[in-house]
Amino acid sequence: MSTKASVEMYLCAFHLGKWEADESVEDAYHRALDITPAQFQRLRGHDNGALREKHADAIHRMYEAAGVNPKTATESEKASLRTRLMNEARKAGMRFPA
Repeated sequence: MSTKASVEMYLCAFHLGKWEADESVEDAYHRALDITPAQFQRLRGHDNGALREKHADAIHRMYEAAGVNPKTATESEKASLRTRLMNEARKAGMRFPA
């Protein structure tokens, strides 16, 4: 998994990790993945595959919670949902990476 923060990481932090404006996105992202910061660092350093799996699972849960099955949704439906989720996060004060 890339060390650069992705839009999906921010979306998971907001929608699954219940991000609050006074905390770091990373803390909320760890909650979304249901791991501690130390576990995140270990997974990132030793077992990147397991971290990718946790990330993919979190995105899947987020999409399902929003009413879309990512396995059967069209690319257009996924793009529309992503835009809607980003707009909700922006309204709450989240700023996405460039």
